[in-house]
Amino acid sequence: MKQPLRHFLLLLCLALAGPVAAADIEIHDAWIREAPPGAPMLAGYLCVLNRGQTPATLTGVTSPRFAHVMMHRTETRDGVARMRHLAEVTLDPGRQECFAPGGMHLMMPAPEQPLRAGDQVELTLHFADGDSRRVVAAVRTP
Repeated sequence: MKQPLRHFLLLLCLALAGPVAAADIEIHDAWIREAPPGAPMLAGYLCVLNRGQTPATLTGVTSPRFAHVMMHRTETRDGVARMRHLAEVTLDPGRQECFAPGGMHLMMPAPEQPLRAGDQVELTLHFADGDSRRVVAAVRTP
């Protein structure tokens, strides 16, 4: 096989691999805790399942309703709970990671407008390979 054709076929295979990998990520159970009026911070939760054969790395979350969204993990040491910022979360093949109360969670400061139970908020999850996935999170009371 001639070298230019071989390179073309390799690039074609790599280009087609992106959409297949995106289908391997499932996001479910996304919700945001309703906060009292004037609360400066909201918390969000969801589960991310990697059905693929290779690890996926979640590098961040964005939303048009918030200036920024941070990934945190609550850790308790010596009886004191602290939040630790997470720059990324690795999703091993066949594994699910859940952002849930008392563990990993999304911190969302200063919503653009007050959110009430029943509202819907779009979240976009960003991955290290350049892929992103959108999900709609319902605002609800715990």
